[in-house]
Amino acid sequence: MKKNILALAIATILVAAAAAPAHAYVLLSPRRTWASTPVTVKVYTGRNSTINDSDGGVTATVGAIKAWGMISSSTSSSRAVRGSAPAIIELDSNGRICTGSCLAATLTGYYSGNTIYDADVYTNQRYSYTSSRETDGCSGEFDIDGIMVHEVGHVIGIGHSNVAGATMYPSVAACNINNRSLEADDIAAKNDLY
Repeated sequence: MKKNILALAIATILVAAAAAPAHAYVLLSPRRTWASTPVTVKVYTGRNSTINDSDGGVTATVGAIKAWGMISSSTSSSRAVRGSAPAIIELDSNGRICTGSCLAATLTGYYSGNTIYDADVYTNQRYSYTSSRETDGCSGEFDIDGIMVHEVGHVIGIGHSNVAGATMYPSVAACNINNRSLEADDIAAKNDLY
């Protein structure tokens, strides 16, 4: 009888563990958030030849950052300046901040106590990008929509996830459009913060 009860208890634990989603999100350290939401993110519409409105890149970027449900966006004529609020996505960075193999980099070191007061996102012009509005398909480009959803996760205080397939996972393959929407791990991180 005791063996049956023990086996049932172990089976119950295994079923409960399998039913629970795996979360491995990481928050920025120290933990920090914006003082209020929605967070306004401005997209600088510079002259990046690989991210432009002829293929919908700027428009798609403005739309993609709304995936978090707590972000408002607009286009801006002012470029990102380190330490200048609000958050700005710089589509014309010429690789000055994000070099080598990074697709984009987010600077989130502008905070006081646990409150973020500025974040800037820079893209790497070394790569070619595609967007949800581009009609000629993908031939080795990286999806700017998904990249921006990922980078805005950093803007709101989330680090990289250890869950493959999560939007906040630290790498993405060319032509992969899965990062355009949030996965359970991403949503759990956002809900933990806000």
